[in-house]
Amino acid sequence: MDAPSSLELIGRLALALALGAVLGLERETRHKTAGLRTHSLVALGAALFTIAGAYAVIGPQNDPSRVAAQVVTGIGFIGAGAMIRSGFTVTGITTAATLWMAAAFGIAAAMGLYVVSIASGAMALVVVVTFGPLKPYVLFRRSRRRFEVRYQPGHGTLDALLMGLESGGGRIMGVLTTESADSSQGLRQTTIDVRGMADVELAKVLATIADRSEVVEIDHAPGNGS
Repeated sequence: MDAPSSLELIGRLALALALGAVLGLERETRHKTAGLRTHSLVALGAALFTIAGAYAVIGPQNDPSRVAAQVVTGIGFIGAGAMIRSGFTVTGITTAATLWMAAAFGIAAAMGLYVVSIASGAMALVVVVTFGPLKPYVLFRRSRRRFEVRYQPGHGTLDALLMGLESGGGRIMGVLTTESADSSQGLRQTTIDVRGMADVELAKVLATIADRSEVVEIDHAPGNGS
């Protein structure tokens, strides 16, 4: 099969750029670490690498799939840079995924899969725009929970509790530790907000913590945490 004309190749690059820009614009409006320029450049770069591997090398060493595989591997470094760890929470995972999608748009467009790349772009945009607001309705039984633990410090209670919550699928939203009002007993009081856990899993974790000798009390509803 003859190689496409330069004009067609430029059109493929433009399509990749447009698809990456649409996804990047959505991230830009949400003030994410990687926005319009980053997604556009990732899509354009992936397309250019694919075109260069497919049409610039002539002979038995011409293998576009090898170039595409290297693009997928390389985009992992950019995606990792978009993720930020803050305490027990990691943010930026969705942005890392959209960067990975932008690279996929570029590869698909560069290979001439116009309809497939456009359809994929539309589906990806639907996911990032609509799936987030739908989460509270889908996960209505996994809403935010708040509880309070009073315990004797120095026994690794908080570490065990947080590890139990995370292993049970919980996402720690906030941790506040203060000295108990009754300072004569030397108690410590920690209030934790957690999201994403079923009631049964949360009850198991709290029951395990309540069995520890240094734990004095667990209040499942301090104020209005749910």
